[in-house]
Amino acid sequence: PQHWGYLNPDWVLCQSGKFQSPINIEPRWLLYDPKLRRMSLDLPTTVNGTFKNAGNNLIFTLDTTVLYNGNFSDGPLLYTYKLSQVHIHIGQNNSHGSEHRIDGKSFAAEIHFVCYNVNLFKSLPEARAMPYGVAILAVFVEITQSSEKINQALSILFDKGSSIPQQNQETRVQDFNLKALIPETNYYVTYEGSFTHPGCQETVTWVIINRPIFIRASQIDRIRFLQKRQIDSQMTLLEGNIRPLMPLNNRVVRTNINYHKTVGLCDMKRTSFYEVNDLLHH
Repeated sequence: PQHWGYLNPDWVLCQSGKFQSPINIEPRWLLYDPKLRRMSLDLPTTVNGTFKNAGNNLIFTLDTTVLYNGNFSDGPLLYTYKLSQVHIHIGQNNSHGSEHRIDGKSFAAEIHFVCYNVNLFKSLPEARAMPYGVAILAVFVEITQSSEKINQALSILFDKGSSIPQQNQETRVQDFNLKALIPETNYYVTYEGSFTHPGCQETVTWVIINRPIFIRASQIDRIRFLQKRQIDSQMTLLEGNIRPLMPLNNRVVRTNINYHKTVGLCDMKRTSFYEVNDLLHH
């Protein structure tokens, strides 16, 4: 990843960009914004699509032949964004598996719901290089030994992933409850950033959900050791498809979590408190 910007002139932002992702989210510097609304997630309970081993990623793509709502709006978003793909990022082990971190803490995996601005653009490829083009909803994945905590939707998707061990293999997923991958909470963190893969376009509004979902270690291990591409006649593994942390570069990271009010859901402990002045909204 540190050499992406030199490999292709279209990837120059990977090297020179100032608003790159992922970042380490430091709770003590979060800015509480009381004007941040709840996210509106208009997702169907069942969808059909294709789950593909893309070599450096696992990607679930919704069928375009069926008209799904799949809309994300409100929260920090100024437009309505339509879900196009779901990406799964994992690391070499369960302690270093997510792209974003919370106060230096990494998670076992990170799921990205990649959405494009449906008010201004017709597709994700058209939107990805344009201002306000893309929103990505990020969900962290943690390991559990409790059967009651396991996210059944993610379990189904990981089981499907075991059937596509090599790059460019894909499998059909029918009647999948995509909505169940998103934890039930209204709290999130948001900032302006980029794609975490080439060409690192700085057109992404990130919304990071403040509650993880859970999976068994054995299930994520099977995904981690999928083959991805052949180098010198040797198959390399899918493990470690995460980009290193990028500098914040004085960006503001906002949240709708009011630390002066006990909500019982917050995982991000902090000692300082910053709040948007109402005058900034006029």
